[in-house]
Amino acid sequence: MLAVDTNVLVRLITNDEPKQALRAQQALDAELNAGRECMVGHIVVCEVMWVLKGLYAYSQVQCQATLAALLAFPGLRFEAMPVLLLAAKAWQNQGGDFADHLIGAQMQSLGCEAVLTFDKRASKAGTHRAV
Repeated sequence: MLAVDTNVLVRLITNDEPKQALRAQQALDAELNAGRECMVGHIVVCEVMWVLKGLYAYSQVQCQATLAALLAFPGLRFEAMPVLLLAAKAWQNQGGDFADHLIGAQMQSLGCEAVLTFDKRASKAGTHRAV
């Protein structure tokens, strides 16, 4: 199994570099056609959302729709999918920063009661507690 980096997914999503987007699609198709999946880690998902929002001016709604499309993309396997789905649902319902929701969901899955933070916005989510 291969892992997919942020820049590969960003090229596929934005097609801002058509030649690279085509190469990325061909590489993923080759893995899929060989019966293999490609792994996408939590950090990569966070980076993709950050890049789309920060560099490509995607709205939160566009980022959420893109995440949903990525999760349904054939041949991609995601690190700890139940945790990722929980974070995506919280993000959809509560807004805020996706990475904060993912951190909270991941730490809860590891048995933590909450994440201590100075981030006032994140502390509004049920998974974080303000210091």
